Amino acid sequence: MSRYKTSLQNARRLQKWAIKISGVDKFLKGLPKLPKTKKIKSGVYVNYEIDEDELDDGLDWPAPAVATIYAVIKNNEPEFLGEVRAYHFETYWLSTLEDEEVDTAENWWELISEEYQKLIKSKKAKI
Repeated sequence: MSRYKTSLQNARRLQKWAIKISGVDKFLKGLPKLPKTKKIKSGVYVNYEIDEDELDDGLDWPAPAVATIYAVIKNNEPEFLGEVRAYHFETYWLSTLEDEEVDTAENWWELISEEYQKLIKSKKAKI
């Protein structure tokens, strides 16, 4: 058993804390959750599932992804746009495809929106 492991229940509390303190809650509340169905409409989705494999770091407190943003454009394949990670009720990270750490929720959402628009254009160009 690892010294630095957290429970799923604690990770869910960490999730609520990180989403609120980071300010991304205002952007996420309008997004639909990523469905588990095979047919998914095009759009931007959020996934709040916490990967239980990320709850045991071993060397330090784990920093699980607490919200992950996906784009679905074609072929029902979710494509990663960004995520929120949280560390032990001390800090959080906002990241995108291109940027490992984004400074504010507003900048994070702007970068995610830009990446989504790029994906739409690139998929249309391939048709």
